Amino acid sequence: MKGSKQYRMKVVPHRPFSGVIAAGGVALLVLVTSAGSYFAGQYHLRKNLDEKTLEYTRVLEQLEALNSENEALRMRAATAEQSLVIGEQASEAVRTELVQKESQIAELKQEISFYRGVMAPAEGGEGVSIGRFILSQTADARSYQYKLQVQQSAARRNVIKGTATFTVVGRQDGESKRYALMDLSEQVDKESIPLRFKYFQNIEGELRLPEGFIPEGVELSLKSSGRSGFNIEQRYGWLVQKS
Repeated sequence: MKGSKQYRMKVVPHRPFSGVIAAGGVALLVLVTSAGSYFAGQYHLRKNLDEKTLEYTRVLEQLEALNSENEALRMRAATAEQSLVIGEQASEAVRTELVQKESQIAELKQEISFYRGVMAPAEGGEGVSIGRFILSQTADARSYQYKLQVQQSAARRNVIKGTATFTVVGRQDGESKRYALMDLSEQVDKESIPLRFKYFQNIEGELRLPEGFIPEGVELSLKSSGRSGFNIEQRYGWLVQKS
């Protein structure tokens, strides 16, 4: 009819399974892609895990090596420290033994001097001499016991009268310092100790040194109370016997 719209017709082959095949293809493609991604992920995961395992093993080996080295160093340090302690103890033991031997020698010398003074007349004066002088350490580090023996030779029979002075010399604050016995001992109230004996006289007591004072020796002085007689000056080093 004139004036009406004309439609063209096209003949298409009928394929009832083409949609199913296409859907199956898409599903297969998705499955293959998913499987590939999964296996690729598993591969990378296993690879990373293997690398981490190797790294962990390497770090663990380093840690064990460091622990072994640290233990060896600790043993060396302990051995060195023990050797140092043993060395210090040995040195202290030798020093202590040396001091004891020196004290014994000094004591023996004083014993010899004592018996020599008693048995043999001394030259000059009245035969008076210092038989022995001993310093001993007490439990207090600053306190000491002293023992002084003044004697007359056996050939003499006179009663000896006189005085003895006892002075401790040393250094304090870098300067020379002298202390009379009365300044160091509560048992002495006079600078001079009276002497009166026929054969010998023992003078003993305890003294305490001031803080900061470093003793170097003791000066002893014996003087007769008469116009003529003895006048003895003697100095001893600060040699202390351990009680």
